[in-house]
Amino acid sequence: MESIDFTQAAKARQLKNYFQQHGRIYIVVDASREDCIVPQHLKHDPALSLVLNTRMPQAIEIDANGVRSRFSFSGQPFDCHIPLAALWAAYLPGGNMEDGLIWEQDVPAVVRTVLDMVAQQAAEQQATDDADSAASTASSAAPEPAPVPRLRIVK
Repeated sequence: MESIDFTQAAKARQLKNYFQQHGRIYIVVDASREDCIVPQHLKHDPALSLVLNTRMPQAIEIDANGVRSRFSFSGQPFDCHIPLAALWAAYLPGGNMEDGLIWEQDVPAVVRTVLDMVAQQAAEQQATDDADSAASTASSAAPEPAPVPRLRIVK
């Protein structure tokens, strides 16, 4: 008897609803997983983006076992199987990933490390900008004289 993973079933339902609602989405997958079936030259990518579109001529299956379809890579068709555990985000084309779906428990460690580093650098830059702004405000504590209006003589 096969056991049902309700977490994966819920994830499949979320993805399917998001896809049906929008019609065209990107999914982000950890293609470096052994159980992720994609073309060999993409197997190293922990953040591979694939397009799902309701207008694609081929079937796109989304269920608790994953996403299956015949995707095209540089014009070459390839039967892909993306286990749901390998799928970690879905978002709209032209949108921000933050506006889509992110399953944090499935974000690969290498991607999480990079995101943490970027967030830390942004926080450090913000702190530097705030300090520079405070120093600039303090040095310009003495108000500058207001410009004197100039009148044009009209004869």
